[in-house]
Amino acid sequence: MPILTKAEAKALLTKVLSYSKAEQCEVNLNCSDSGNLRYARNAVSTSGGISANSLVVSSAFGKKLGTATINEFDDASLEKVVRRAEELAQLAPENPEFMPFLGPQEYGADSPTFSPATAAVTPKDRADAVQASLKEALDNKLNAAGFLSNSVGCAAMMNSKGLFAYNTSTDVAFNITVRTDGGKGSGYATRGYTDFSKLNAKADTVIAAKKAMSSVTAKAIEPGKYTVILEPTAVAVMLENLFFSMDARQADEGRSFMSKPGGRQNWVSNWWMQE
Repeated sequence: MPILTKAEAKALLTKVLSYSKAEQCEVNLNCSDSGNLRYARNAVSTSGGISANSLVVSSAFGKKLGTATINEFDDASLEKVVRRAEELAQLAPENPEFMPFLGPQEYGADSPTFSPATAAVTPKDRADAVQASLKEALDNKLNAAGFLSNSVGCAAMMNSKGLFAYNTSTDVAFNITVRTDGGKGSGYATRGYTDFSKLNAKADTVIAAKKAMSSVTAKAIEPGKYTVILEPTAVAVMLENLFFSMDARQADEGRSFMSKPGGRQNWVSNWWMQE
């Protein structure tokens, strides 16, 4: 099934809700289509594509909730997944923390998560980008290994209280490792975009190559405190992991570095060294 338009998604979710007999019902739809190209030792090794669609139905009776998932969208399958969610809800114990589903919401302008350029990417586009990367490595007598992927997707939700939401998104990810012939130098670069036209695989390979050639003469240093300037990508990944760990439930249950007063003072450095 291709990526659904807003109208198509709304029609599908409306049909699913029509089968519901629960006190409350919410349906979530996710569709994605992606492609990738992998290369190593200056040669392409794999190329592939993945298309996936899933529908999640949550049915509630009082504070009892059941959830079922399916990836078949014919009428019989849609009704079957709704019935299954309702059966599971009847079997489930009451959840004292259950919150009623939201009613209709007002959303602003479409979020800038979708790029037509990325949605239109072809296998040739990926091959051209990788070719530019490989040429840079070969011209400098370096060994390159990398991975380029792009995806387009949609997400939609609707519930029995009148809420409907829909969004489309695109994603581009590129990472490359370059090593010198002797194996003494290694460099790395990674990039992520919404818009494929912003990707410059050749320029990113130049950065990785420069790191590789500069690290050939690397020397060991004594343990101690040193000022380190991190690249923006490294900072972003570190903060991303930090933010996702700021979960109130984990803190309440003693499963978070923030559970104790003051937290673990060296948590960030410990995590970074483990990575």
